[in-house]
Amino acid sequence: MSGILMTLEAFEIILPLPKQLQLGEIVIPHREYTIVRAHDGDGFVGTAYGLSRNAPVAATIQKTVAPFLEGQPLDTYDTLYARTVKANVPLGTNGIFWRALSLADCAIYDLLAQRAKKPLYAFLGGQHQITPTVLVGGYPLPSETAVSLTEEIQFLAAYNPAGIKIGSASDYAKDTERLETCRQAMPDGPPLMIDLYWNAPDAIALGEEAQKWTPFNMGWIEDPFPFDDFESISHLAKTLPYPVAVGDEQSGSRHFERLMDDGDVSVLRLDATVCGGIKTFIDICERAAKRNVPVSSHVYQFLHAQLAAAVPNVKWIECILPELGLESIHLLWESEMTWKDGGFEPSKAPGVGYRWDEDAITYYRQKSDN
Repeated sequence: MSGILMTLEAFEIILPLPKQLQLGEIVIPHREYTIVRAHDGDGFVGTAYGLSRNAPVAATIQKTVAPFLEGQPLDTYDTLYARTVKANVPLGTNGIFWRALSLADCAIYDLLAQRAKKPLYAFLGGQHQITPTVLVGGYPLPSETAVSLTEEIQFLAAYNPAGIKIGSASDYAKDTERLETCRQAMPDGPPLMIDLYWNAPDAIALGEEAQKWTPFNMGWIEDPFPFDDFESISHLAKTLPYPVAVGDEQSGSRHFERLMDDGDVSVLRLDATVCGGIKTFIDICERAAKRNVPVSSHVYQFLHAQLAAAVPNVKWIECILPELGLESIHLLWESEMTWKDGGFEPSKAPGVGYRWDEDAITYYRQKSDN
């Protein structure tokens, strides 16, 4: 086999949502994903996808990543990855370049595992296992009532997950009421988490309200402040009797070290499609293990279930069930993962194990281009 990365294809695709979502000031009328495909000369195709966050990720891949990888031997990929990073060092260590590089890296690892005829976890030296899964729901829609929130939480609790995470209403007194409703909906259920999506204005005021959440059996409070506000993150972490979890949408090994060392973060949230790819995901996990900090992945359960089976301190993966209408990538799949014993079972197919609906991809891609 030739072992050459022939082309790195990247494009954005827009998929509908049943209802518009709003997370603080972030408005989400639909879901836009970047899809990346790595083609070799032997007919294998590695695929990755991630939320574009309305940024031109595909164009960034074509301009800053593809020129250093296309036409190059796959057995030199480690060197090529390092070269790509160094060639783009003026773009910094967070932001759109790292999202682009991450997706390219994930697609190439899918390709490499397929070529080796192994599921990704085995290619990385891991063993098949089921990782406890946190289910996400409770996004604060305008139509939400105590009854509708109760029904949604009971629906999720029936899966016996490792935890249930809800989105904040950006009104923390209201969130106290909502968390109490969630706990009443499942008195003996799993821990609750709440995502503040970097929106909290004040560590002291948030800490005072979040203390009231302690009786609700909190797993953690998530992403309360902007990425580099280490002082506020640390203050909150030292204030609360339960963990502060941080890391969604962030990248770079040294940055995550600062979150742990300066921000006192006790649970790392990690996303291979953003942090620097699978290569950097593993590196960050190793640094976290030295500090006895567990890792929880950010959505993309197909990919992260594979990584959790290969990286010991990934303790939880995360999933948004399609029935809730909060995500829409399932419109492009022909298969779902198997739920078992409170978690998802990673695919044993070569690579990550996606089985894509190519007709659906073509349809929505053409629709997105119009």
